[in-house]
This record gives sequence, C-alpha cells and structure tokens, in this order.
Amino acid sequence: MGNTEKRRMAAVLLLCFITILCSIHLVFADTNDSYSIYYDGRSTGQHGYYIKGNAYLPVSMIGSYFQNNAVTVDTQNMRLILNLSAMNIMMADDETTSFIKAHAGSVYVPLKKIDNTICFSLNVMQQFFHTSYNISGSSIRLKASDETVSSAKVGSTPITAVSSLFAETKNTVTLPAGEQIFIEEETANYYKISDFDGNIYYTEKKGIITENVTLANVDFYAPRKTKYKQQANEKINVAWQYVSEVTPDAPAKTNGIDIMAPTWFRLIVEGGGAVTNSGDKGYSDLCHQRGFMVWATITNNMNETGSTNFTTKMFANDSIQKKAIAQYLFYSCLYDVDGINIDFEDVKDADADGLTAFTKELRYYTEKQGLNLSIDTLVPKTWTIEYDRDALAKHVDYIAVMSYDEHYAGSTIPGSVSSLPFVIDAIEGCLEEGVPPEKLLMGVPLYTRVWVVDGNGKIISNTAVTMTRMNEILLENNLTPTYLSKEMQNYVEYQTSSGTAKVWIEDSTSITNRLSLVSTYDIAGSACWQFSQGTSEIWQLFDRYLH
Repeated sequence: MGNTEKRRMAAVLLLCFITILCSIHLVFADTNDSYSIYYDGRSTGQHGYYIKGNAYLPVSMIGSYFQNNAVTVDTQNMRLILNLSAMNIMMADDETTSFIKAHAGSVYVPLKKIDNTICFSLNVMQQFFHTSYNISGSSIRLKASDETVSSAKVGSTPITAVSSLFAETKNTVTLPAGEQIFIEEETANYYKISDFDGNIYYTEKKGIITENVTLANVDFYAPRKTKYKQQANEKINVAWQYVSEVTPDAPAKTNGIDIMAPTWFRLIVEGGGAVTNSGDKGYSDLCHQRGFMVWATITNNMNETGSTNFTTKMFANDSIQKKAIAQYLFYSCLYDVDGINIDFEDVKDADADGLTAFTKELRYYTEKQGLNLSIDTLVPKTWTIEYDRDALAKHVDYIAVMSYDEHYAGSTIPGSVSSLPFVIDAIEGCLEEGVPPEKLLMGVPLYTRVWVVDGNGKIISNTAVTMTRMNEILLENNLTPTYLSKEMQNYVEYQTSSGTAKVWIEDSTSITNRLSLVSTYDIAGSACWQFSQGTSEIWQLFDRYLH
C-alpha cells in the first residue's frame, strides 16, 4: 500500500531513546544459529539468537549487563515479570500513564528456550534495559542508550506554532492546552519543538511549561501514533492470524492484505482482570517493514470453561474491568501495534450494555494512543442480541461481522459455511441496525467444512480444511465441482471409507462473488478468518477487487 508509512508513526521517533540502531538491524533467516554478543564494543563471551525478527539474549545477562529493579526473572514460569507500578513509564499523555500505572499491575513477557538456553527478546525489553542493538555478520552488538530529551507541555491556553521562523510561507498549527511536546533547541525567545508525529515547529517560550523529564530515565515510552484513517473509495482487508502461544512467521509482502490481526491477548478466567500475553515484537517489526498494519486481537477467552460468567463478572466489577483494559492497552503498546480488535464471544444477552460500556472505555484510551479500535460481532439474528451494533458503532472505527459458520460444527444438517445469501443478510442486517457502511467489514471464511454422512444422511464428521487441503482433495479424487446458483459457490460429493462427503467449497469462485458485495454496498472492506487457511493465489483476488 502506497501510504503505509504515512499510516503509522514515522519509523522510530527521533525523540525516543530507542536509538536509530534499533530501526536498522538486519533481517536474517529464521534459524537457531548463534550470534556472538558484544556490549559497547567488547565481547561478553555469550551467545544470542536472531529468530523471526527478534534478537534473543540469555536471561543470565540480566543483572550484569541489564539492570531494572522492577523486572523479575521467573524461569520456573518462563517469563519476565514487569511491575509497572514501580516503573517510570510514559504513555501518550499523563492521564493514560496514570491509568496504566494505577490499574495494570504486573504484566509479563514470555521467555523462550533456545538450544537449552533460556532467552528473552531484546526487541521487547530494550526500553526497560536502556539498550539498543544491531546485527552485523554473526554478531549481536549492544549499546547503552544515553539520549536525554527534554519534555514539555503547552500551558493552559492553546498556542500557535510555525514551521519556520524565517521563510515567507509558513505552515502553522494550533497546539491544544496540555499537549505534550519535546524541546529540540532554544533561542532567547523561542523553542524549536517536535510533536509525537516527529513534526518540527517553532513557538514562543511564554506558552510552554518545561517538565525537565528526560527519556533516559523512562523505563517504557509509548508515544501517540498517527491513527490510520481510511480514505474515500479506499477498501481494506484484514487477515486474522490465529496464535495459541507461539506466533507464526510474519507473512511475506502480500498486496491483498492491509492489516494482520494476531490473536495475542486473552482475558484470564477468574484472573482478576489479568491478561495472557502471546505477543511477538519481531512479528510487529517485520509486518511493518513488509507493508502491513498490525491490530492485536483481544479476546474474553471464549473457549475457556467459565469465560461467559467471568465476562459478566468483569463487566459488573469496575476494578476488574479497568485492570483488563489497562493490560490490553499496555500489551498492545508494548508490541507496537496500530490497533486493537475486540473479539468477545459467548457473551450473555443480558451483557449487551456491559460490552458496549467496556468498548467505550477502551476507546477512550485507544484514541489517546492513536490506535484504531474494531470489534467483531456475530451476524444480526434474534440470538445475537448481545451485540448492540448501533451503540457499538459509535465507539469503534470498524465492526467486522463474522458472516460465516452458517452451518457449524454442531449443526444437525450439512451445508455451506457461508453461502452468499447468508452474507448478504449479514451485511444488510448490520446496515439496518445502524452500522455506517464506512465502518463495516465483511467476514470471509478461508476454510471449508467437509461433511461426511452415512446412508441415512446422519452426520458422521464435519472436518474443517484449509483451501490448500481442499485443492488436494479435488485432485486426489479427480473431482469436478458443480456450481450452485443459490449459494453461488462450488459443490462436490464423493465417497469415503466412512460415507458420502458433501462439500460446499470456499475457493476463488465464492471469494470473488463475496468481494463483489464490498462495492455493491460500498462498505469498508473485508476481514478473513484466518490467514494460514488461505492460499497465496487467493490474496490476488482481494488485491484485484478491493484495491
């Protein structure tokens, strides 16, 4: 996408103590080859690794080369524990910073065992350890950060700043009261300042309050991002990526995908608002390099026993909800994502207002951080009233309607995962319930369900298969699909050792018919479940029809 770099904050802020070295480290193949570690030019005698965009270092270096009293090494549970209340963290503004410190409590970063060495990702921890790195040949070279950048605020009255003190034509900007800025240089009467987007301006000193804060003393800094705003006539495609504990490789550059949405953060059932962390900073870094935005998908852990009741409990308990929001938000910033995607399922009907209130409060802070916020909903039916789509639409940038599993694993009769009439009903239902078309993303399944029935039509099995596997099945059985004009997708039947397989196929035909609805209803775009189930060829269709 041509404007990707404009959509996310310009590389690494010059003001941030994450030094230039961090943004230019080289990308190597994903191997377990070890790299000699050097610190300030001297060999440490230790070895690290570079895997999936992450520089991994032995935890044994913590305490000798890396110090932070608020970081605890827990090798038994394979994590670093970060006590945020004891840290000097800096979010987009004072209110967000105070919210995180007051409610997030302790969070953690997973450790990884490589060649029997317990390691941590420096990509995640370099701010906390005030260390930057690059990779040169077979070496990981570390350097202590020593930048000292002065922080300041606009006073109680908005001020006007100009792009130049001397040029005849000057761009002007009004900075609101309380806006945080950074002082680059000064004269007797003026400050040269920069904002969170890296823009440089000049303004009179009289309207500025200096804070004497230096980033060298900050444990973690998450500046406000430049929030992505979809342009008129622009269509987008989101691809979820399922993550259990280990994040798959970041995809290669793919023109048919704009946003990757890994399922990284889950609410711990009866965990008091704490959230599990499966994030991967190397994944975010590589996605950004390859032209993707990243939206972290957060869930209420819907597959865990007791999640529905605990979701109710969270909505009703202010302290639990605030902790969950603070952790979701902090983890998202820790892994440098561009947005948060809410996927709360198996929510009670009576909790519709609770889900809306949760979304509204999360939105308050995502706006401050410059993050997009989206939410996934089931199709509009009498049994999905837990989603107040009209109310939710007021607090999010996008609603992704999960227009699939028309026939699901528990269905009593076989059928399509997502026939075109089912998708049309989903889109029209959302629009009728008040979702603006420019906020609506159409759900697209990239899997097919193979239904096997016995001689009496009783379902024996209904395995979900990927597009690649479905293509193999067609070849193995020498099958020629039949086009179903009602469902507007291909269909096959064939004999197995157990019975008759009936398959409504998700392929280029069904995807093409579905993507035509994006322009027909002029909605924002599509959202696919999930990336690993698609083929490289299918993304070309998304590129052709959306872009």
